[in-house]
Amino acid sequence: MGVLALAEERRRADVSHTIHKILASIPDEQERFEAVTNPPPNSGGGQARWTHDSAKRIVGWKVDSPESVQEKVEAIHDLATDDAVAAVVTTDFLRRPAVADKAMADDTARHAVNEAQFDRFRQQAQFVHQEAAPQLQRMEHSAQFMDLVAACAQFVTTAGRIVPSLRGEHYDDAERDTINRGLARVRAAADWIENAAMRGEVDLDEQLMRLLKGSGE
Repeated sequence: MGVLALAEERRRADVSHTIHKILASIPDEQERFEAVTNPPPNSGGGQARWTHDSAKRIVGWKVDSPESVQEKVEAIHDLATDDAVAAVVTTDFLRRPAVADKAMADDTARHAVNEAQFDRFRQQAQFVHQEAAPQLQRMEHSAQFMDLVAACAQFVTTAGRIVPSLRGEHYDDAERDTINRGLARVRAAADWIENAAMRGEVDLDEQLMRLLKGSGE
């Protein structure tokens, strides 16, 4: 095959050796001959003629001067194979509002950005935690205290809202048994909180664990 795949009488004098060589990649000889004799329209107007790029498009090769969107995208990808270059190019492009809007409309791109933001936040948080451990420990202590107070307040508020509405309600034995089991768990949890806050005892004994899980008295 190759350039010599076309007989002398079937070659065109107005088609260069390089064009013949590129089009020689077309496997079928008749198709190859028809391609050589039928150049594509001239994008700049004028007589139809072969160029190196138009021949490369026919056989699926990468062109030297990209024109279509896909060709330009492929050229950018070729130039940005290095991650450092790709990062700079991507950052520059995302500064364009229209580009950023279209990029964030893509689920995969948006997920990748979110993951990168989370990883960056996690790294920063880890650094801050190491640099300010004593202050953070105090903040965590305060947050735990506020959570505990809020939990107690929430329970009292909920009870204050529900109990008055129970006037006139009548429950059967099974329902009363269910309520009693729930109250036993509440009392057990309250005792556990008291032991933890007042005496620093946070371990659960077997009976308390069963009560909190609702698996028995």
